[in-house]
Amino acid sequence: MYHHRVESFAQARRPDGTGQRQGSLSLSLGLRLRSLALPFSSGASELPCEVAFLLDFGVPRIVLQQSLRLARRHGVSADAALLAEGLVEEEMFYRALAERLGLPFLASAFEIETDADFFACARRGHARLSRDHGEMKWVCAPQGAAVGRLIDAARTRSARPGLAVATRAKFLDAATRATLSEVANLAPDMAERVSPKICARRATEGRAFPIAVATGVVTFATLFGAQGALALAAALPLAALFAGAVTIRIFACRASLSLDEKDAEIADDRLPLYTVVIALYREACVAPQIARAIDRLDYPRAKLEVIFVVEENDAETRRILRRFGPRAPHRILVAPRGEPQTKPRALNIAAAYAQGALVAVFDAEDIPEPKQLRRAAALFALAPKHLACLQASLSIDNGAVNWLAAFFALDYAGLFEVFNKGLATLDLPIFLGGTSNHFRIEALRAVGFWDAYNVTEDADLGLRLARAGFTVRTFRSFTREEAAEDLGALFHQRTRWLKGWMQTALAHGRDPQTLFEDLGPRRALATLSMFAGGFLAPLVGPPLTAAFLWRALFGDLLNPQDGFELALATLWCSLALGGLVASIFPLLLGMRRAGLEKLAPALLAAPLWSLMLSAAAWRALFELKSAPFLWRKTEHGLARRIEDAPL
Repeated sequence: MYHHRVESFAQARRPDGTGQRQGSLSLSLGLRLRSLALPFSSGASELPCEVAFLLDFGVPRIVLQQSLRLARRHGVSADAALLAEGLVEEEMFYRALAERLGLPFLASAFEIETDADFFACARRGHARLSRDHGEMKWVCAPQGAAVGRLIDAARTRSARPGLAVATRAKFLDAATRATLSEVANLAPDMAERVSPKICARRATEGRAFPIAVATGVVTFATLFGAQGALALAAALPLAALFAGAVTIRIFACRASLSLDEKDAEIADDRLPLYTVVIALYREACVAPQIARAIDRLDYPRAKLEVIFVVEENDAETRRILRRFGPRAPHRILVAPRGEPQTKPRALNIAAAYAQGALVAVFDAEDIPEPKQLRRAAALFALAPKHLACLQASLSIDNGAVNWLAAFFALDYAGLFEVFNKGLATLDLPIFLGGTSNHFRIEALRAVGFWDAYNVTEDADLGLRLARAGFTVRTFRSFTREEAAEDLGALFHQRTRWLKGWMQTALAHGRDPQTLFEDLGPRRALATLSMFAGGFLAPLVGPPLTAAFLWRALFGDLLNPQDGFELALATLWCSLALGGLVASIFPLLLGMRRAGLEKLAPALLAAPLWSLMLSAAAWRALFELKSAPFLWRKTEHGLARRIEDAPL
């Protein structure tokens, strides 16, 4: 339901429950005067009929003039500005409208008949009631010019028999309930309807997975057990993959040095309707925090749609949201029980009701920079239509707690401030982070939204957008996030991420020819290199590093006896040096750009971090077959954060 910036009020109701007004509405019924820091203009005295009727119900003219001024500034109707800014309660507005029209007011929830098209129903603003409400057969919740047309019609003739008035919030809730069951049934398969061959549900089916595992086993056995030409033959494929991973990281670092991210601005009246989606599951601890963050967003509230999607079996988060939700208008959407119970399924359900041209996705623990939406909207307005997504940087704000959080912060700085920005500069695919992504809704629809069975739906979506011909870019904005401070929580999180990368690699690698056709040779090779660095390096990196150090210290690696040994020694020494540079260089650059120099001692823990990643990668590999869609949730709200630091 929508929750507006409201004050409690007592309202007389009819015994039949329709809430028909008794007597005159007054200012005490929800009018909220507050300073908007806007200059007053006496020239704004001609009020549009969608708000002018409120003068007869005790709303001061100055309040309605303020709403008109806001409406002109933001390019919306006066009633939209009035309600979104909380100047008048939504219920008071529609009660007054019902009285002006001589119609009953539906105060409680109701059911409507719909043609399964939520957007058409929302645009119409009226629908037939599906249950018996006495003489009432239809319900309406008009907006903008439709309010004036109804008032004009009521002056000249009686109102339509059987028509009732309800708030816009309750009307949209009814339209949502009427369509939610069908949307929930479609949500798991949205991506598969568009591109079934590159989705994760069947990634481990068929021959791809066992062939990949068998190839890895044979390669390792040959590499460590054979000599001469056979060992070199086993080493070359791995060396090629790792060389690609090293090259792409170094080139991305270099490209990020020349990155010039410019801000753009557009007038408020050109800003589009923006939908913000936040998926929550067992997030009662941080729900008030994201609510405060939403209220800090610098975006016209009349053009902001906020949708919280919460699982049906998570009553506690819903209760906290209803109690401590944002003051800005928002909806709480309950995702019906279903499989798989994953974040991408919940996002698919929410996206089916997104009315905005642009959609932003945040996580429960996020604190986005207030101007983030405004900056993204301005950049989208100037960009070509094939720009599908803008990724903001994620910044860890509890990195000073211990070495785990510190290295996490450095890792994120290297990824979001260096590597991803370099990839964008090189026009290469970007494996998205799971939050602070801003999309054109048309691009999401074109690729079928998120893959509900992929446990790193963000990374997969970035690649699917690239294969569909869209581009992804970064932009200069940040979102503060929370890092796991506990080794167990971090291990579970990285296990899920690495499993998702494996799912994505298997799904998109099922048909290599089509992958190269979709992306082109340069971008396809870069994608394969990123897969190698993303999950293959954690799998085999520590064993290979241990073998390299053993042979260097106690073997003949540095004292080759023939051409084959010289070739192997040169190959592994070059890769070892390149891998070290490719691992440390992004961390150092990111540390400097994010101002995290005080966390530099955490770099000494890099070997321990690598061992943790390796253990998580091996666990992910086993889970890939035994529990491919298991979503190991990261608990939030447990960290010691700088919550009140200035944004």
